[in-house]
Amino acid sequence: MKTARSLAALCALASLSTPAFAGFDWGSDCSSGHGDFDQYIPWDDTVLIGSIPAGKKDVTIFLDSLQDVDIQLVDQWTGTEIIAWPSGLLNGPTSECVEWHGVTYCYSGYNGDGTWNGLGFEWISIEGTTNRPLTMSAYGYDAGTALVDYSWDASETCNEVGDGAFSQYIPFDDFVTVGDIPAGKSNVVIDLDARWGADVDVQLWDAGIPLIAWPDGLLSGPDEQVLYWDGMTIWYSGYNGVNGNWGHETIEIYGEVPNDLTMLAYGYEDGTADVIYEWGLGVGEACSTDTQCDDGLFCKFGDDAEGICHTATWCENDFSAQDDCSNLAGRWTAWSCEDYTCEEAFAW
Repeated sequence: MKTARSLAALCALASLSTPAFAGFDWGSDCSSGHGDFDQYIPWDDTVLIGSIPAGKKDVTIFLDSLQDVDIQLVDQWTGTEIIAWPSGLLNGPTSECVEWHGVTYCYSGYNGDGTWNGLGFEWISIEGTTNRPLTMSAYGYDAGTALVDYSWDASETCNEVGDGAFSQYIPFDDFVTVGDIPAGKSNVVIDLDARWGADVDVQLWDAGIPLIAWPDGLLSGPDEQVLYWDGMTIWYSGYNGVNGNWGHETIEIYGEVPNDLTMLAYGYEDGTADVIYEWGLGVGEACSTDTQCDDGLFCKFGDDAEGICHTATWCENDFSAQDDCSNLAGRWTAWSCEDYTCEEAFAW
């Protein structure tokens, strides 16, 4: 039985539960907070502490143990050891920092606080907003329990931008649901690339209306095409694919998605496709009263003099909400701000 994969679910990076010995709890996309838990670390072995998802700002993690333990931090996408002895980007005995894909990672060093009793007291600091999922582990030179204490802030664009990737098997002569694009997302790009060049075609549906589909879709041709639909500009690579690769097709949607859309794929050959997607293109760019933002975005000022491009529902705080949310409704609505999202307080 086929199961629909929701891009909304894929976009919301999963977190772990937080009873003792269970790992981090990062809350929702727009949560700030802190927590702690106990973690047993065996002798001469590496144990998973937990995952740090993308979209978390200014993360700090302390690991405190009476035993000698070492922290490890790995980029899940590339397998790169950011912190690890002996081959990590950070691998020394004392505190140091390194920049990795635009984010600064700092590490106490494997000597911890520098005392004999402090070899098990190590910390990680991530300056900026994480832009890739990370795995944190610990290696035990002695067996024992460590207290893991962590904190983080929400990113200002937590509800507006994101990306992800997954693999999808596409059977021969059949359709499979690739995912749902939820209403409210803006400026979405989806790239489907079948391995070994297997011939697959993508489809995009708005309820029962085929926006992209061969042969009866509003876009159904072999080459690049554009459709203006319900406030969106939809670009399709065409069924001949990118650079003539029949198994590599792309959909780009500019503007705000007003209704849930569903993406399918049909297999002229069976195979596995790699799907990469992102949304919120253009969010965070500078703007002014004289410069426009990309489709689906608005120039908002929050508490600052310089404008920033944001989605329609973004706000900075309660004090700026009336201006930040002014594009959503008429002049007689009072707005509040919750997790960088406009909330209607009352209307009169």
